[in-house]
Amino acid sequence: MKIDAIILLIYLILFLLLIKFSPFILGAIIIGFYFSIIIDVPADFLSKKINKKISKIISYSIILGLLVYSITKFFPIVITQGKNIFNNLSQLSITNNDKIPNWVSEFLNNSNKQLSNFALDIINKILSYTPSFITMAILIIITTIAVGNLKWYVAKNAESLFIDDPKKGKNFLKSFYTDFEKFVKGQVLVAAFVGLIVGFLSFAFKIEGAFFLGSLSFITDFIPFLGVIIVTIPMLMLGWTSKGLTGLIIGLVILIIANQLESWVLAPKIQSSNLKIHWFILIVSILIFADLFGFIGILIAIPTLLFVKRYWKEYILGGKYDSR
Repeated sequence: MKIDAIILLIYLILFLLLIKFSPFILGAIIIGFYFSIIIDVPADFLSKKINKKISKIISYSIILGLLVYSITKFFPIVITQGKNIFNNLSQLSITNNDKIPNWVSEFLNNSNKQLSNFALDIINKILSYTPSFITMAILIIITTIAVGNLKWYVAKNAESLFIDDPKKGKNFLKSFYTDFEKFVKGQVLVAAFVGLIVGFLSFAFKIEGAFFLGSLSFITDFIPFLGVIIVTIPMLMLGWTSKGLTGLIIGLVILIIANQLESWVLAPKIQSSNLKIHWFILIVSILIFADLFGFIGILIAIPTLLFVKRYWKEYILGGKYDSR
């Protein structure tokens, strides 16, 4: 095995170790890297009609605006709605009467207390993680803005990272980045559809905060599996406060519709040609990385898989690299 092949493995191992021991900082940088590519999608579209610099500014404003809006609204909504639900649950009490057996009323009252404690526990956990998430959010925004210069710096100095064949090493990194860019750009289309579906259906069924729910669905859709869980929390809370039990059911139905459309229609059609990796391998990879690295593992699973696929082709099988 050539020295460059060993060097690339060392880089990968160091990256995974950093992720393991500094998940919040590295996670913020990775998310910022994602968003730097996401910004290029509307910018490329707008540049066909208006000045390229203006299209970039508009794209930055839209994507970062949605990111900041979703983050700043998420915690206040979850905390406020959680307190309202907790207060309503804690005030409920079923008194004994002739029509309801004692054991039934006791069971319902105990269940109510458990739900109240559960709701309060969720609020306390969210409050305890808020400082870390705020720090992470600031890093995401800074990284998103700065990553353009970072990509230029890496591209300029990429050859110095290799020994045997610096040009091949540089083109390997370029090819890997192109693979990752295709994946993210495909995911932008999927996320946009999911956000529109959630936002429109929430508005149509008069669930409070429809625009927020649509924006949050778009932003979190880039996080496999965990994204839908993040949206579920405010969706169910807002559904409950808007329409009670009916709103809760409507919120669940909206999320199921959006998730199923994404899983069976949108993602397979848009992403299958981009990744060219069997869907089962993708799912298993995401689950393994989530188990090893937690939340950040979900984000790095597919990029790592793309890296390994490209590495195997170029340095194990000796495939020709793309010199474009």
